[in-house]
Amino acid sequence: MIELFDLDSLSTVVVTAIGLLAAYFLNLHSKSVAPLLTYYPSQFNLDVLSNCDLLLKPYVPTFLWGKSGHVQTFLYGKMGRINSPYPLGDRHSFVMEDGATMTFDIFAPISNINKKCVLLVCPGIANSSESLYIRTYIDYAQRMGYMLAVLNHLGAVKSVDLTAPRLYTYGDTEEYAKMVKEVGLLYPDYMFIAVGFSLGANVVIKYFGEDVSRQDGFVGAVSSCQGYDILRLAARHFFHHWKQLRRLYILAMTRHQQGILRRSASSPMNNLLSLYFFDVKALMSATTLHQIDELYSHKRAGFNSCEEYYHWASSCNYIDKVRLPMLLLNAADDPIVPKEVLQVPHRIASEHRNVIFALTAHGGHLGYFEGGLIIPNTVTWLDKVVVAYCDALLHVITLSPPSSSSSSSSTKRPNQADGEDNKSDLNGANHVVTSKEDGNRKDDVIVSDVIGLSDSVV
Repeated sequence: MIELFDLDSLSTVVVTAIGLLAAYFLNLHSKSVAPLLTYYPSQFNLDVLSNCDLLLKPYVPTFLWGKSGHVQTFLYGKMGRINSPYPLGDRHSFVMEDGATMTFDIFAPISNINKKCVLLVCPGIANSSESLYIRTYIDYAQRMGYMLAVLNHLGAVKSVDLTAPRLYTYGDTEEYAKMVKEVGLLYPDYMFIAVGFSLGANVVIKYFGEDVSRQDGFVGAVSSCQGYDILRLAARHFFHHWKQLRRLYILAMTRHQQGILRRSASSPMNNLLSLYFFDVKALMSATTLHQIDELYSHKRAGFNSCEEYYHWASSCNYIDKVRLPMLLLNAADDPIVPKEVLQVPHRIASEHRNVIFALTAHGGHLGYFEGGLIIPNTVTWLDKVVVAYCDALLHVITLSPPSSSSSSSSTKRPNQADGEDNKSDLNGANHVVTSKEDGNRKDDVIVSDVIGLSDSVV
């Protein structure tokens, strides 16, 4: 009896310990809260937020595992989305000056409402319109009345041959620029909003900052889950750290890129590897993206070092030149994008009158699953909030277009939002007002009092 009692007690202890560990890993104690919002309290920003309820209400992840950034990110990486639809679009192909074949797909609205607006989408690293999370977003946005043009990164679509010895890079905007130009010719009367996911958001912001005239014709932009400063991430060896299991995620991304390189062995890409005497064996044995960049990427892009390559590619070096209304969205539990680089969007939102930085407590990297006890909804909170922000942007600009600080801007598609400052609270949001000195001027920056950012972040 004593032995049986001891065995039962031990079993109880083990089960309890496992349960506590699971609860800790799944972050079950964490509350579902509204995003932390940082923005200058211009009338334009307040009007946008008052028409975008999702940014003011709690994001409620899938109950059992949705508060774990690791599970969110893992499910995004392995499954993309649950029961993802397969929207049908029209593929457009163009041969670039160096012989590379770039493609993008156009998806028409499938709603009775046509908002006369094209969302120009740049997916994440090595992704395309065929990626599951992009497919789900396309389908949802179509049903909300939007037309979409989605860039397919070079090498990302198996059915599209590489016709030049070149793959995508972290900061090359040439293909995105080509898509914008061609869509502008096809739909000259439509409004444009740029949408970028992860590395694609980096490309979008860099595209606007490289040449400010590119912002003409755009209503605004949305950036989701990007890292902003590739050089800083590399310099601090974030991609080599086991903290937040980041090394495992980078290994998976590295293997994906190596798969694309292998797939290109029978294409002109193979000639490139041979011509420049790249160490193919070392390239295929790499375990981090930085190793691939050292062996191949920075050389192919024409730089003397990875440091030069990363500096050129990082959107943080271009974002100050962007005068469009923007939503910058990140998750605090994103295991791939550390909080240290979130100084960039926080500063931009504090200084620009038409930028909102939203930091959610949960969501992981491009996860943002919601609904259900275990099995989430097909459409994610990310899909919804990006469309909701676009809706709010169109609503505010259509009803009361703000004046532009740029004389070259279209009156219908402003670059800089002005308006009388208003510090009134938005319904449903908890705000505190902090002040920052800028010379002799004192500006108020509103930050939602929801999630604390450490001093190392802001």
